[in-house]
Amino acid sequence: MNETPGARDHRRVRELLGREPRGAYEIVVRDDDGDPVVLRNAPLLDDGTPMPTRYWLIGADEARRIGQLEAAGGVDRAEAAVDPAELADAHDRYAAERDADLPADHTGPRPTGGVGGTRVGVKCLHAHWAWHLAGGDDPIGRWIEDRLADAATPAPVAADPTITLHGRRTTVQFDDARFEFPWGPDNLTERWLDDHDPPRPDELTNALGIVTDHLDDLIRIHPGVVDVREWALDGAGIGALASLEIGATVSGRDHELDRPTAEEVFRLVATEPARDRAHNPGLPSDAVETIVATCCIVQATMRRLHLDRVTLRVPADAG
Repeated sequence: MNETPGARDHRRVRELLGREPRGAYEIVVRDDDGDPVVLRNAPLLDDGTPMPTRYWLIGADEARRIGQLEAAGGVDRAEAAVDPAELADAHDRYAAERDADLPADHTGPRPTGGVGGTRVGVKCLHAHWAWHLAGGDDPIGRWIEDRLADAATPAPVAADPTITLHGRRTTVQFDDARFEFPWGPDNLTERWLDDHDPPRPDELTNALGIVTDHLDDLIRIHPGVVDVREWALDGAGIGALASLEIGATVSGRDHELDRPTAEEVFRLVATEPARDRAHNPGLPSDAVETIVATCCIVQATMRRLHLDRVTLRVPADAG
């Protein structure tokens, strides 16, 4: 149950903030020990200054976890992963709730923006997580919850360093490290490769570039990844790529793909319209639209990590 802060709460809030609170607030989320985690702020500070951040994350453990997520490129990853219209709606609802608490006779400056004062996109994961913990319907908060759950669950150690393509994300795992970026064959196609048939050179460059940007983040966080020379790729589209390269269906076995061959296959599918691409021997019909994106992810990976070859791991009955 929400409560008005007493003297003990106020001292603790001051400790967590590192300063005296400058406006009225309520503690709306506590941890299991009763320690404050999230504050709900008044829309104006005591001196009348607008306060755009309605929900403020002050819990030390939560703030540390979100800080680690931000350091791993979480702001850009979160913004790329959610629907822009859904995010804009969340900003509008956040602002409406905050502004409804303004005094009826207020005529001075008013808070602006949505979550954390942001008008468009994502500025700070802390503000989104605070609102989510307080019960807000926030797509970024849900994304954060999923990422924190992934981090809390020890990932199985892969027998080999492995890059796994999913429809809308890609995961990288080596040793005890795990990294994820929010692009897979499906959403890479939708975002960059679906407007022209075949894609224009600038669209291909953008698709390769966004994957490379996330690989740069991976290298900053885990510099040792550049020393790994043997990688296996599996998941969405990998069986289709192996089958296309061979010219016949591959199932239930690994296939070695060297870099010159990968470049050749990429040039082939990237310059053919879909109607011609569909006639390539071995290419499954359900991969005709997304095989270019699959090749972009593989190409960007091999180029950025300077790989001479990769192993395409194809399960039985895969296409």
